[in-house]
Amino acid sequence: MSDQPMKRIIFTLFILLVIITPPTLAQSAQIQRINPTNWWVGMKDPKVQLLVYGPNAGTLTYTINYAGVKLVKAHTVENPNYAFLDLVIAPTAKAGTVQLTGKRGSQTLTQPFDLKVRDKSPKGQGVTSADFIYLAIPDRFANGDPTNDKFADMADPNADRANPFYRHGGDLAGGEQHLDYVKDLGATAIWLTPVLENNQPLTNEGGVMRSAYHGYGFTDHYAVDKRLGGNEAYKSFVKKAHGAGLKVVQDAVYNHAGINHWFIKDMPSKDWLHQWPTYTNTSYKYQPITDPHGAESDRRVTLDGWFVPFLPDLNQSNPYVANFLIQYAIWSVENFGVDAWRVDTYMYNDQPFMNRCN
Repeated sequence: MSDQPMKRIIFTLFILLVIITPPTLAQSAQIQRINPTNWWVGMKDPKVQLLVYGPNAGTLTYTINYAGVKLVKAHTVENPNYAFLDLVIAPTAKAGTVQLTGKRGSQTLTQPFDLKVRDKSPKGQGVTSADFIYLAIPDRFANGDPTNDKFADMADPNADRANPFYRHGGDLAGGEQHLDYVKDLGATAIWLTPVLENNQPLTNEGGVMRSAYHGYGFTDHYAVDKRLGGNEAYKSFVKKAHGAGLKVVQDAVYNHAGINHWFIKDMPSKDWLHQWPTYTNTSYKYQPITDPHGAESDRRVTLDGWFVPFLPDLNQSNPYVANFLIQYAIWSVENFGVDAWRVDTYMYNDQPFMNRCN
């Protein structure tokens, strides 16, 4: 046989191999994220569900070899880039670094996951009608660090105090520097509009391009926006607030996320969001929820319609979504020491989910 026919055969076999080999088997796997980013020993509930994300992360077989930590079950979903791992952490488990191992064929990956000792400083103190709560929008309150006003690598790189619709540069350092002002007003607690990352582009609202300075379009639940100073700045703010005798109320958004959220750009499954044949906005009407004789179709539009086109509606009846949101709330209390929660867009949430969350 001449070289030419042999080359044709080899080339044909190569093409067939490419066609019949599933992409998930042809490509190597990576682990890029684990959420929650860490957990603690000695928690009241010993269970935690890890969201593991990365190219083909869901095709790996996972094991954990750490005293007191048991991997009970690994779940796969539609998207092969996700795995959900159910862990049980025994009361005897010690703080340290757990090595999560994932294998597929000859490939072995290890990813560290920290178990920490719980901080005994004040947290979860709650608020009552006896509290006087001061509300502040961090971007609009005080600018304590002008170096973090804007970043060229973010979807919205603008900051301009002369423009009422752009970011103005306020941050957590500025809030921390003015806690005495809040205290002098007689307040016993401070509620900040959301501090989580809002890496959203400018959006057209009423014919005007506006920034997400308000904070209600999350793009990463485990990262405080770096324009506000990041996670460490939030920890410092809460600690200083407690030192001044002020409680901290965190603003929660369970109903939706920002269109630029990393898990929206590459969803675990189609039912991660409430999906419609064509775009459907909420009606903003509460009557279909409270009226026992209201039409189910109206109720569904209120609850499952999107708040606006750039804030996709999360499906809280999906157990992975529910676990993700609840664990994020628990993590925030433990990690930052927040005392209470204000829940945004409460009536649009799935009520069985909210009861479980509360």
